Amino acid sequence: MIQVQNIILRNFWLKFFSLALATVIWLAIHYDIHKESVLNHLSINHLLAQEYIRVPVTVVTRPGDTRTFKITPNEVVIIAVGEETALRRAAKKEIKASVDLADFNTKQPTLLELRANAPADVNVVEISPSVVTVQQVFP
Repeated sequence: MIQVQNIILRNFWLKFFSLALATVIWLAIHYDIHKESVLNHLSINHLLAQEYIRVPVTVVTRPGDTRTFKITPNEVVIIAVGEETALRRAAKKEIKASVDLADFNTKQPTLLELRANAPADVNVVEISPSVVTVQQVFP
C-alpha cells in the first residue's frame, strides 16, 4: 500500500504539470487539425483572403410552386475564405445563401437554417445570421 502511494505522491507537482502540459499540447493539435480541415483544399503558396459578402437569401421550391414567402432577414453576410482572385470572381455572382422550402407546409412563422453554395475554390466559413424566419404570404 505504501509503494502505490509513493508512486502517486512522489514528485506529485511534476507529474501534475506534465499532465497539464500534455493536455494543452493535445488541445492545440486537435484544434489545429480542425482548422486545417477547413482550409485543406487551398494552396499554401497562394495568398489567402477572407471576405465578408452580403448576399440576398434565395428561396428553393419545387418546380411550378407559386407560393410567395416573406424571409426575414432577406439578406445575410457570408464569410468566405479563398485565394484573393477567386473571391473577387465569385463575390456577388457565385456565392449564394438559400433556404429550402420544398417541403414547407406551415402557416406559422418558422425558423429555418440557411445553406451556402460557393465554387470549389472558395470555402464558406460562416453565414450570419445562420437562420431566417420564413412565413408564407397569403393573398
